[in-house]
Amino acid sequence: MSTIRDVAARAEVHPSTVSRVFSGNAQISESTRQRVLEAASALNFQPNAIARSLSVRRTKTIGVVVPHVFDGYFSDSFFPQLMAGLLEVTYERGYRLLVSGCDGYEDEHVQALDILGTRQADGIVVTSSRLDVDTVGALRRQNTPLVLIGHPPAQHADVAWVDADNRTATRRVIDYLAGLGHRRIAYVGGDPDSSVVKERLEGYREGMAEAGLAVQEDWIDYGYFAEDGGYQAVERTRQDEATAPTAYYAGNDLMAIGILRGLRERELDVPGQVSLIGTNDSPEATHLSPPLTSLRVPYRAIAAAAARKLIDAIESGQPPQGQELLSSILIKRASVLGVPQKTSA
Repeated sequence: MSTIRDVAARAEVHPSTVSRVFSGNAQISESTRQRVLEAASALNFQPNAIARSLSVRRTKTIGVVVPHVFDGYFSDSFFPQLMAGLLEVTYERGYRLLVSGCDGYEDEHVQALDILGTRQADGIVVTSSRLDVDTVGALRRQNTPLVLIGHPPAQHADVAWVDADNRTATRRVIDYLAGLGHRRIAYVGGDPDSSVVKERLEGYREGMAEAGLAVQEDWIDYGYFAEDGGYQAVERTRQDEATAPTAYYAGNDLMAIGILRGLRERELDVPGQVSLIGTNDSPEATHLSPPLTSLRVPYRAIAAAAARKLIDAIESGQPPQGQELLSSILIKRASVLGVPQKTSA
């Protein structure tokens, strides 16, 4: 059975172009569209085979595509928690988990469609929620059973999803730091085109406003979830020590570790002079010096809930339904203190 990649190779285009042709995307030129259609015809490629295969039989398998697009993806505690939650439920329900990788967000839906088009899985858990890549839309156009981990794009608000309440959790982090006297608080996010990073930024701005604090734009930075990204963020956010942040909130613990390294190279004491909070409560958090305060996001529970929702839909023959928000918990350790009087704004 031919796949999207076979058609792409014959038509000499990227697999995502094939997907866009069959989804009716108007951005494809007529000459390219015809070349793809001719290749598909020659290979007897049937884009609706996905839907038909799902109605004919079940594989007792669900799929997940992992877009490992930044350094340290597999070092971040997000990934093992995600896998633990998915494997826990698939094992309980007598299903298998098929994992596929991709090195770019645009390739994610191509990989997912290949899994389904070759009848390897009955449905897909989608793990990324990009603002610039419509993976959800591409899969929905093929009548694919899917559940999203994260908030959906606005145009797919009715899709089934499970996520953490990122905005509320971030507001609480800022409220905690402001309550300790911090007035200059930095936010170091991951990839700015990711919806979770946008949600946390919104929570940061809301938290600062609720505390009556003005936001200085150079306190907002992006480390792309990498340790070195956090390290570089210190340089960018401390151009003027007189107005530099007295506290940092990082979107994962890897970036927090990089921030800690950057602050130490500047001979700044944590938490004596600068406080630091990470995210994901990684195993490393308790072993750092000082132990890292971190926002514990329930990724294992989120992944498990997504898998249950997907399997329930597959077994009922109905589209996945409903949305769930799970709460995060701030694990307080020794990397946070009240702001020193001499550095207060």
